[in-house]
Amino acid sequence: MKRLTHRAEEALLGAMLFRPQALPQMRWIPPGTFSRPDHAALWGVLHSIDFTKVAPNDVPAAISAAVAKIEDQGIRQLLSPSRVSGLVDPGVCPDPSRAPLYGGMVLESAIHRAVEHAGEQLRDTARQAEVDQARKALEHADRTGQRLAQLDAAWKSAPETVRNLLDTQPEQPVTPVPRTERARVDLQAEAETVASLLAEPRQLAEVPWLHDRDFTHPELKAVYRAMRTLDDRHAPIDPLTVAWEAQRHPGVQPSDQVLAELQHGGNPGHAAFTGEQVLNTAALDRMDAAGHDIRNYSRHPSLAPGVLVDHAGQALEPCHADHERVQAAEREPELADTEPAPPAPAEPHHAPDPQHEMEIDQ
Repeated sequence: MKRLTHRAEEALLGAMLFRPQALPQMRWIPPGTFSRPDHAALWGVLHSIDFTKVAPNDVPAAISAAVAKIEDQGIRQLLSPSRVSGLVDPGVCPDPSRAPLYGGMVLESAIHRAVEHAGEQLRDTARQAEVDQARKALEHADRTGQRLAQLDAAWKSAPETVRNLLDTQPEQPVTPVPRTERARVDLQAEAETVASLLAEPRQLAEVPWLHDRDFTHPELKAVYRAMRTLDDRHAPIDPLTVAWEAQRHPGVQPSDQVLAELQHGGNPGHAAFTGEQVLNTAALDRMDAAGHDIRNYSRHPSLAPGVLVDHAGQALEPCHADHERVQAAEREPELADTEPAPPAPAEPHHAPDPQHEMEIDQ
């Protein structure tokens, strides 16, 4: 795709050199859209010249004079008069009248590069963040979503005729290649959380933001799911009831050994703390997975810009949901450590003023 991108950029530049009067209609393509710095510089140079005041025979001289003002010497050398004039060759620019279509191809390629970069940055952030920095890392995921919205707006700024020609659906569904390994796992925190909840099930009320999908160990996931189901039904929770409920669900079943270890290894009162570690670890891992998928989507040339941005946005949705849960976990009070306030002293001589009671309730 890189070779075709360069050809599309050269074709667009050649079309504009052939018909510079059409430049005002091409302002939906910013210089940053180009993959090569010399192409971007020439695009900026062309837009800096008022060709309505330049005679056709004087166009090459006007462009050479503008190129001479570029500060970067290397780019000035790349944009030599012979190189610039060669862009008008039919072998480079097949048809100058198709400049908008060439421009759409250039913009499409730029959106693919931008989405790939966004995915790579997402993975870097997820892998470098500490577990207790998950909320801040997930803010980066929110900014990635905003970036995708900007790319979608940039594509929609292209002429509708261009988008209709280029923004087609792929013939076959595109599925990203799965990751070879997880980025984050904390089996100790998972085991401590489940053991603590099994020892003191009332702590389930303190971790409403923790889901079974946050657990990577299949047996611990099964135990937590069973405890959550029992708690929703207000049923007793102990190793036997958990094992009985777990068998109702498909998948891996907790072994007697695991249940015994959990029963004897529970530390009551710590579920909220270790559960938050489980959530943060899972959120960072899902963020890494989202970055992986977004990057892979960007490398599929069959995905036109509109479809690509839509796929990338869907890959990012779990991160937005995790951000809300991580924020809820940080706000959640530690119910186990909260004691009821002492009652107010009784008033033996007269009933309390109703208006005063209302103010207190407020």
